Amino acid sequence: MKLAVGLLVLMLAAGALSFWAWRAAPEATPCQDVELTQLRSPDGRAQADLFEVRCGDSVATHVALRPPASPAQARGDVFIAAGRVPARLLWNDAGELVIETPAPRVLVEETHWRNLGVRVRRVR
Repeated sequence: MKLAVGLLVLMLAAGALSFWAWRAAPEATPCQDVELTQLRSPDGRAQADLFEVRCGDSVATHVALRPPASPAQARGDVFIAAGRVPARLLWNDAGELVIETPAPRVLVEETHWRNLGVRVRRVR
C-alpha cells in the first residue's frame, strides 16, 4: 500500500513539474510564408510558387507546385533550401519545371510532382 501511494505521489509530482515547464515556456514564434514569385506552366495546368518560410530567425527558401486554382495549402514542396537563397523558375515545357539556384544547402529536392518532372540546376 505504501508503495502504491509513493508511486502515485511521484507521478503527480512529475505531472505537476511537466505542466509548470509547459506553462513557463516562451510562446513559439509563428512562421510566416512570404511569397516571392508564381509561375504558371505553359499549358496552365500547374503553378510553381517560390516563397520563403520565416520562423523567428530561421529562413528557408521553398519551391512548391499546385493546381493553379487551388489554395496555397494544397501545394507540394519540390525544393527546400536552408536560408534565403536566390532561385529562378523556368518551365522547359508543360511537363518539366527547372529551378536554377546557387543554394549550398539543399534540404529537399524532388524529381517529380504528380505527372510533372522537376530538375534543379546549380548555378553560380
